Amino acid sequence: MKKIFLFLMFFSLSVQSVFAQPVREDGNESFTFTYPSLTVTVNNNPSPEHLFLGPSSSGSGHLIILDNELIPLFYKKVTGQVFDFKLQPNGKLTYNIYSVYSYGMDSSGIRDKQYLTPQGFALDVHDLQVMEDGSYYVFGRDHITIDMSQYVHGGDTAAILIAHTIHHMDADDNELWRWHSFDHYDILDVDETVDLTNHTIDWTHCNSLEIDPDGNLIISTRNFNEITKINRQTGEIIWRLGGERNQFQFINDNRGFGRQHDARMLSNGNLALFDNGHFLIPQYSSYVEYDIDEQNFTATLIRRYSRNGTIYSPTRGGLQELSNGNILISWDDIQNPFVSEINPDDSTEYEVRYDNHAHQYRAYKFPWKTNLFSIQYDSLDFGVITVGNSFSIDVKLYNAKNYPVIINEVFKRDSSFYVDETLPIIIAPHDSVEATIVFEPIENGSFVDKINFRSVTDTLLIARQVFVEGTTYPVSVEEEIHELYNYSLSQNYPNPFNPSTIIEFRISDFGFVSLKVYDILGNEIATLVNQELSPGVYDIEFDLGASHRLALTSGIYFYQLKAGNFIQTKKMLIVK
Repeated sequence: MKKIFLFLMFFSLSVQSVFAQPVREDGNESFTFTYPSLTVTVNNNPSPEHLFLGPSSSGSGHLIILDNELIPLFYKKVTGQVFDFKLQPNGKLTYNIYSVYSYGMDSSGIRDKQYLTPQGFALDVHDLQVMEDGSYYVFGRDHITIDMSQYVHGGDTAAILIAHTIHHMDADDNELWRWHSFDHYDILDVDETVDLTNHTIDWTHCNSLEIDPDGNLIISTRNFNEITKINRQTGEIIWRLGGERNQFQFINDNRGFGRQHDARMLSNGNLALFDNGHFLIPQYSSYVEYDIDEQNFTATLIRRYSRNGTIYSPTRGGLQELSNGNILISWDDIQNPFVSEINPDDSTEYEVRYDNHAHQYRAYKFPWKTNLFSIQYDSLDFGVITVGNSFSIDVKLYNAKNYPVIINEVFKRDSSFYVDETLPIIIAPHDSVEATIVFEPIENGSFVDKINFRSVTDTLLIARQVFVEGTTYPVSVEEEIHELYNYSLSQNYPNPFNPSTIIEFRISDFGFVSLKVYDILGNEIATLVNQELSPGVYDIEFDLGASHRLALTSGIYFYQLKAGNFIQTKKMLIVK
């Protein structure tokens, strides 16, 4: 006996979990991934977006996209230290490699773009903003030889001053616009802790670039302790917040910020930044949010979140406003970096921590799906069945590529669900295959899981998930035998069908009976029986033609019989 409904829906788990290496569905050992291990320490009601991490260790970089339970949807191993792995507005995955490379990938992991600065300017890896038209903003670094003895006592007469530039490049890497910090800042604007007598002077150290909703640019200049807003048309400075040239009155804030790393505009119009708190007393890092009044030049502190002043990250770190209004904070330059998601009340909804030390630059969350292959359903609800029974649903996997896609691993956690296919599954170019997902519980309860179809090599993992759920209800052996012989619902015939089919059922007692048809979303399509019936065997026709005038498309549908305590559901297939 089975009661099955099929819905397209999403759900989230509220459990703490530790990432476990994948297990192949066929029982063989999975490929081994060497990226640093992680532990979820808080998992309450987080944003459903996926976590983007770029840890580096032992000379290797790792590009990772994980769900909230740390199941990987994407993994790629690269050479070098990773900076700023994220999803851009045009759908491109981008990452920077220290110290001068910036790359773009499509969602199947193929590197198809290198982002450049014009000749004469070294590329800076701190930030990259790609626009929907494929143009991009990138930081450059200009090494200027200068006689610093003109500015400070003991200055090097041939010092190398590292000054940042901003370049707007079109999709073909032609420069559209340039801004040079040396043209708009004074040499002595730098923070007093920067030694201007050195031969090489890290002068501006710009580390974040933001496109303001008004089209202008906002940058974080770390070694100035300053956030600067720049006119995108003229290049002139609109305002300067913090540092030696601060133009704002700080309200409700006696601390300010020091050597900040990330400055972003929020949807409410406020300015948020990750304050490293370097050289402040006491030294601790925090998320800071200001209401900026550009007319009256006031910066009102709205929020400071600091983990009670217990975390100090001298460098790196970041923040991101998520779609649900929560803030994602990455605490990176510490022994065990971690990522927090906090709600507007400063309560932690989600937290994941590295088990060991790793270099982590910034963390993000984005909704993401690969285009290497796709799956017919995002989610399946198998409804309610009795223990010992099973129900299977065929799911199509599609390949839109010009080359074959090989699914060589299926990962899941609950043995109540499995994929009844032999691996590998090979999907020909521009073709599809069917995979059967089975729900077969051996005990009573409610079950949820994610079936992960994966294409895996020793350096690359790409996955698509199907959320699955189902429940059971207990039935005694005597009841089950009684119902087996006295109530039944037969498979419709013919099946597949068009335009009509016959559904046969048997009832043993007088009572109210309903027989209904549902689509794959659980919507009621037709009521075939809805009345009291005497015991007996009944044949009911389901006609798509004149009788019902139903304009149904090809696909899977379900019919369900209810009679007394007996409930059973079967699927049928319409083919046109």
